[in-house]
Amino acid sequence: MKDFINTVLGFIAENAKIINIGVGIIVFLLLFLLRNKLAKALLSVVGSIAFRKNERNKNSFISTLLRPLSVFFVILGIFLAVYINVHSVVVVRCFKIATIFVISWAIVSYLSDNLQLLFKLSDSTDDKLNATVIKFITNILKIVIIAIAVVMVISELGYNINGLLTGIGVGGLAVSLAAQDAISNLISGFVIVLDKPFLVGDFIETDSLQGTVVDITMRSTKIRTLEDSIVTVPNKKIADGEVFNISSMDKRLIDTNLSLLYSTSSKTLQDCQNAIMEFLKNEEKIVDYPIRVNFSKLEDSALIINIYCYTTITEINEYFEYVSTLNHNFKEIVENNGGEFAYPSTSVYIEKK
Repeated sequence: MKDFINTVLGFIAENAKIINIGVGIIVFLLLFLLRNKLAKALLSVVGSIAFRKNERNKNSFISTLLRPLSVFFVILGIFLAVYINVHSVVVVRCFKIATIFVISWAIVSYLSDNLQLLFKLSDSTDDKLNATVIKFITNILKIVIIAIAVVMVISELGYNINGLLTGIGVGGLAVSLAAQDAISNLISGFVIVLDKPFLVGDFIETDSLQGTVVDITMRSTKIRTLEDSIVTVPNKKIADGEVFNISSMDKRLIDTNLSLLYSTSSKTLQDCQNAIMEFLKNEEKIVDYPIRVNFSKLEDSALIINIYCYTTITEINEYFEYVSTLNHNFKEIVENNGGEFAYPSTSVYIEKK
C-alpha cells in the first residue's frame, strides 16, 4: 500500500503541470456549462430573502442580473483555470478589473429596469414623463458608475489617481457654474416629478398665468393659457413659486353680490333672500353646506345681497357656464319678487336762494 501511494505521488509530481492544466480546464468547463444554473440559483436565494413579499420585484431582480452573474462565473472559471497553473499578481489584477466591470454592468442593468419601482413613480403619473425621467436618471447613473469603475481600474493598475480626481473636481465645478440655470431647472424638474403638484391635463394657476398643462419635461413645463397660447415656463420658476392646482379641487366657490335699489322694501329684500336660498338648496350641483344668502351691507347707491356657496362642477368651462345660468336664475328670482337692480348713481340737490 505504501509503495502504491508513493507511486501515485511520484506520478503526480512528475506530471504536475499536465494535471494542473487538466484541473484548470475541468474547473473552467464546469463553471462555463453551469453558469446559468449557478447564477439563477444564487439570485433566487438572494431574491427570496430581499423580496419576500413581492414576487414581481424578485422576478425582475433575477432577470436583470442573470446575464451579468453568468458572465462573472465564466470570468471566474477563466481566472481559476489560469491561476491554478500560473500564480501571478497580474492574473489576480486582471480578475479584479474584470470583476469591477461586471459589477458596474450589473448595477446599471438593474437600475435601468427597476428605477421606476425604486423611485415609486405611480402608474397615474404621465407615461411620457416617466420615460423621460427614467431615461435621464439612468444616463446620469451610468456616467457616474462608469466613472467610478474607470477610477477603480486605474487605481488597480497602480497609477496615482489623486491628480485625476482633482482635475475631475475642478472640471465638474466649472461645468456646474457655467450651467447653473440648466441644472437648477433639472433639479426643479425632479421635484415636480416626484412631488407631483400637477400632471399633464391639469388646470393650474401660478404667480403669472393660468392655463392647462400640456407637457412636462425635465427642463420646462408647457402651459396652454386661457388665450389659447402655449407658454413654456422654466421648471425652476414654477418650483420656486406658488402653484394652485385647480383641477384637484372637488368643489368650486361661488361668491357673488346682487345690488338692489334703496327703494326696495325690507319685505321684498327678505323675500328675495328666502327665494334664492330655497332655489340653491334644491340645486343638485350646489353643495349642501355651506349656503349663505345674506343682506351683507349698504353701499353708496345699493343694498347688497351676498350669495356664498360651492358647486360640484370643477372643470373651468363648465363652471363658467353654470355660473352664467345661476345669474340668470338670480335675476329672475329678484324680478319675480318685486325687486329692482341698482346701478352706480349720484343724486345732486340744487338749493334755491
